Amino acid sequence: MRYVLYAAGAVALALLSSPDSIACALAATASALFEATPFLVAAILISAIMPRAAIVDYLGCGCAEGPSARSVPAAAATWLLFGPAVAVARFVAAVIVDRLLRRHSERRATLPTASNVLHELAALLPAAMLAGAAVQLATTLVLDHLSAPAGAALGALLGFTAAPCGLGAVAVAGALRVRSPIAAAAFLCIAGIADLRALRSRSHCITEHDAFGYVLLAVALGIVAWRHGGALVHPSFAAAIACCAIVAAACAFAHRRRRSPTARIAPAFMLFGALIGAPPPQYHATETTLSDAFAGERITFTGVLARNGDVASIVRYAITCCRADAAPVALRLDRIPSYTGGTWLRVAGTMENATGELRLRPASVERIQPPPDPFIYR
Repeated sequence: MRYVLYAAGAVALALLSSPDSIACALAATASALFEATPFLVAAILISAIMPRAAIVDYLGCGCAEGPSARSVPAAAATWLLFGPAVAVARFVAAVIVDRLLRRHSERRATLPTASNVLHELAALLPAAMLAGAAVQLATTLVLDHLSAPAGAALGALLGFTAAPCGLGAVAVAGALRVRSPIAAAAFLCIAGIADLRALRSRSHCITEHDAFGYVLLAVALGIVAWRHGGALVHPSFAAAIACCAIVAAACAFAHRRRRSPTARIAPAFMLFGALIGAPPPQYHATETTLSDAFAGERITFTGVLARNGDVASIVRYAITCCRADAAPVALRLDRIPSYTGGTWLRVAGTMENATGELRLRPASVERIQPPPDPFIYR
């Protein structure tokens, strides 16, 4: 069921999106994998140092059977994106559900050793692709106009049927939050706790080591680290990603005689994402979304002009952890500038309250060259 859903999402993305949107979705897919890699490598190192420790059962991306929110790396990623309360609540709920399920079956916890980063990335890839598709489809389907019950139902259904791994659930929730926070909250309440993965056992296929896969991974990680995140992950991840590139290069040498073509798919996605220059996600101009703005405030803001009928906004996307959770920061203008949509502008003016909506009355509008990094970072 999960893979049918992933395939349907890919088909919908291809039908509803432009080539630029598909490129953005692939970049968001790669960004989720880059964000996860430091957590996965840390889990592998800990499991190698303490192979018999109880905590080893909870290391990895959460790709084995059972509640995937038991994953410590997933809890760490949730902490970064949604805060400590959400991270702790999901982890505790997943542990409780796992104990209840094991009371009624002979199933053992199956997250014992995260010994192969290529295997972990391969398991994470479907959910990362779902997150990348969600970034684009959310703008096409305009999920922010859903009613609260409909958004909650959609998020809960997606969480139950998609059943992504622990780190994948965080990436998908980050993408949903951009357009429908209620859907993201409902998704987090189900995914990784009481979804299809938790309630049904499944065989766990192991991806073998592959020398060329490790080379691809090392090159992709090295490019992103050298570019200080490369507009894919927050610059604060750059040092950890550089360390992971060194580990991947060492693995390529250690397993130089090993071959497993399927293990190259996820690193190839990552290398593609590191090399392409994709535009930020599309934005449908609606209301002002700049937080903490107030009427009478003087603001200078740089972003892309988004036009939708008689509505115009200046938009810049903000990244919390990775591109998959990029959220628009937008200022609605009180009039439409004489520029085409997609033009980079620097606008200075005063905020005013018009019919209950905050809008920017520009005093000056200056066309500028696109910046090397189109994102801002929180």
